[in-house]
Amino acid sequence: MLHLHFEYLERTHEGYLLTDEHNQMLEAIRAKNVDLADERAHAHTRQFQQNFIDFMRENYTTDVSLGRRKAAE
Repeated sequence: MLHLHFEYLERTHEGYLLTDEHNQMLEAIRAKNVDLADERAHAHTRQFQQNFIDFMRENYTTDVSLGRRKAAE
């Protein structure tokens, strides 16, 4: 799945690699800032999810709904 994401970013030049966000998460973990680490991880996951959905819409879906799902409560 990850290689599809990288291929999409390279081909379209839309979006960006999320490696800086990894560093920000690690810095927050090292600083023992749980709230910031959680915030960074959540934002990172959402960005990756959106990038991947954009890729799927462009390349592989025609009759599949890729709308946002409500998070579990």
